[in-house]
Amino acid sequence: MAPSIATEPPGVPHPAQMTRTGGGGGDTGRVAGHRNDEPTGWIAWILFGGLMLVLLGGAHLTVGSLALIRPAALEGSRSDLLLDVDLTTLGWVHIVLGVVLMLAGAGLMLGQVWARAAAIVLSCVAFVINFAYVSVHPLWSVVAIGLCAIVLYATVAHGGELTRAYRH
Repeated sequence: MAPSIATEPPGVPHPAQMTRTGGGGGDTGRVAGHRNDEPTGWIAWILFGGLMLVLLGGAHLTVGSLALIRPAALEGSRSDLLLDVDLTTLGWVHIVLGVVLMLAGAGLMLGQVWARAAAIVLSCVAFVINFAYVSVHPLWSVVAIGLCAIVLYATVAHGGELTRAYRH
């Protein structure tokens, strides 16, 4: 058996390697595969999703603060024309949404289970909203839908890997 360059203990193959198992001179013919508890590259997409939630939350906090501090800057804008509410209410909605997004993003990056559930719900909502606005902003909506789909898949299918990675 060739010497392993992995940092794993002897006898435990690196997830990226496919090595034959068996000790000494005898070869059992079994091929070691990927262990279920080893993290994969999808963790990066989960961290990306958490970072995007934090950044989106910061953008909502900025818009909400602007609506409260200087409402004249937003009068006549799309946000003012889209909903029939005053800018103070819209500002507080943006601030609350920004805080929720930032907490969910930070929790997702830390591997919290509640944050994974929140990220799934927020990704589904963003997916539907971007689909509704695909005729208004076609390029951005398609990009956002693709990113939502990737982050949603990574969070649903591989979210537990991040939690296990933090435990190791």
